Amino acid sequence: MQNCMNKYRNEFSIKFARIMGQNLNVWKAIQNQEIRSLYNWKSILEYIGIGLLGFVPGKREYNYNLELHCWLAVIFFIGAIIFNIQTTNKTYQNKIKSSLFPELLKVFGKNIFYDKSGGIIGNFLTDSGLKYDDIAEIVSDLDDYGAKQLIPNAYFENSQLYSRKITQRDDDDCFSGEYNNVKFEMNETDFGWNANDKHRTYNRMFKGLAMKFKMNKEIYPRVLILSKFSFTKIPPNFERVTLEYEKFNKKFDVWVEKLSGAASGQVEARYLLNTAFMNRFMQIQTSFKVRKMCCSVYSNNLLIMLSTNKDLFEMNHLLGRIDDIKQYKHLFDEFTSVLSFIDVLNLSSKTKL
Repeated sequence: MQNCMNKYRNEFSIKFARIMGQNLNVWKAIQNQEIRSLYNWKSILEYIGIGLLGFVPGKREYNYNLELHCWLAVIFFIGAIIFNIQTTNKTYQNKIKSSLFPELLKVFGKNIFYDKSGGIIGNFLTDSGLKYDDIAEIVSDLDDYGAKQLIPNAYFENSQLYSRKITQRDDDDCFSGEYNNVKFEMNETDFGWNANDKHRTYNRMFKGLAMKFKMNKEIYPRVLILSKFSFTKIPPNFERVTLEYEKFNKKFDVWVEKLSGAASGQVEARYLLNTAFMNRFMQIQTSFKVRKMCCSVYSNNLLIMLSTNKDLFEMNHLLGRIDDIKQYKHLFDEFTSVLSFIDVLNLSSKTKL
């Protein structure tokens, strides 16, 4: 995996410097506009309004404690500022990503795309000196900025990894394209289901990075690979596969869909899980530093779910220097780690894994 990263490192730095040189003025203007929104009259009034909520007496508060409510007002006021900074930072990052990421991804190939409101700003970015009004108009076009579902809910539900219907979902960064003759879709997502109680309590099923690859081989029947203690409910028509690789057995459980032939499912699973595949699979878990990793393989589709609470593919903070390449180093590492799945798992092979 390290070889894959080193192969593109110099080109990534050169591409970053070129893009930054062309678009820095526009991006700085967008950054300044978002920073100013933190202390305009609308925001200040919102901070004050939320702070005043600290003086509202509780339902069962019989002896009003002014000192306590003053502290609550200060906490609410500071909390409102922090929340506004966080949400504004996310908005700012998304606006820059829509033009920065599509260009940076060209380092890894022309057929790799960033699918989150791609290129709205990018069509306008030049070094010709846009006026502030022009930039404001571009920014206003991004008010409905958001991700589309590259991998639909139905695919997750049919993967046999999740036993409930998805009723709530929030997507972040999305990528798609073709790398080393393998088509892929990647969706940073958070989904779950809502209970039928009066509060519609949310129950998370998954948060992390979902990766769907189109292999140049076919596997029947469906094979599930689950991290130990993943608490995944196994469908009744699946049976356990016992492998001879003890190191892999300590980390993962393997289940295969039962077929009409008594041993056919076991044979298919062992064909998929040869020693090379198992070593590569464990290497991926180590590289991403995740404890829970699940996989569903059926036909020529490979779905890998990496569970993590970390926000991947994040760029510099709103209050940081936009042109500091050190802030983008982790982006390069994440891009190459994701794409190296294809190299590490040898998905382009048409014969064996």
